[in-house]
Amino acid sequence: MGRVAGVAMIGNLNMDLIIRGVPTLPVWGQEVIGSGYALVPAGQAAYTAFALRALGIEVRLVAGVGEDPWGREILAALTAAGVDCAGVEVLPGTLTGITVALVRPDGERGFVSDYAALHAYDEELIRRHEELLIDAPVLAFCGLNTLPGLRLGAARELFRLARRRGAQTVLDTGWDPAGWPAERLRALREVLAEVTVFLPNRDEARAITGHDDPRAAARALRDMGVGLSVIKLGAEGSYALGEPPGGPAAPVEVTLPALPVAVLDAVGAGDVYVGGFVFGMLRRLPPRECMILGSAAASLYISRERERFPKLPEVLRTSGQYGLSIPATEEGER
Repeated sequence: MGRVAGVAMIGNLNMDLIIRGVPTLPVWGQEVIGSGYALVPAGQAAYTAFALRALGIEVRLVAGVGEDPWGREILAALTAAGVDCAGVEVLPGTLTGITVALVRPDGERGFVSDYAALHAYDEELIRRHEELLIDAPVLAFCGLNTLPGLRLGAARELFRLARRRGAQTVLDTGWDPAGWPAERLRALREVLAEVTVFLPNRDEARAITGHDDPRAAARALRDMGVGLSVIKLGAEGSYALGEPPGGPAAPVEVTLPALPVAVLDAVGAGDVYVGGFVFGMLRRLPPRECMILGSAAASLYISRERERFPKLPEVLRTSGQYGLSIPATEEGER
């Protein structure tokens, strides 16, 4: 098999302040103590881009950062990882967004965010960099719900045009801090009709469909027009239902358990899963194998503090725990 093709990505960039070992959320006027922290370049788009680059995938990113030191730090980190940042704009007069992630001892997390510069991300920014998006085999949108200045109709049109060109479309919305109002849900369902692979977590799938059960949620998403729904279930693994991307094939239904690991924190775990899954898509692997790669990458990521984004050889080795053997094909992947 030849070199794996690249991904064009649209999405959010911000800084994450991650405070680990937080036993409970504070009440107003009081304080709780964590046991370790990290301040890292982040956002769903950044985490997914870092994960893809660690697996050897070329990434072109269209995004925006604030006109401040944190924006420069994010750009430097992405560039050092090999991400093509020609489409990442410094948005004048804005501050880079920040998220404070509070992580329980078991790895579960909650977030408080100031979107800041993300409010200035609109469809005009995307139009200025359309040439970076038009010829990629996969167009991925990460963190759609964190871009309040972007019309959902613009996202729908982007996906529609990409599919007409023969590209596969990947969506990870993230949580809607506005509470998933009915009007936005209606618009989001129109976006979903143009999505090849949708990768929500269980809470997001429940909010969109009204179903807590992953099977029922995935069936509802299929009825909305999603090609393949892959619902991330945390410690329970993941569940997929729908049409395999990349060509005509029988519909699939896959339940995949998670690998047992000691969790440091799960901030960004779902985005790393997306990176592993998309890597499998680009290799034209069946959905179950893509899910295994996503699960293997995420399990390595959540279990360590340094060099968190796993390289391809270790992801392939970890995939062996599922009984999957995928040979490396490029010299840099061995």
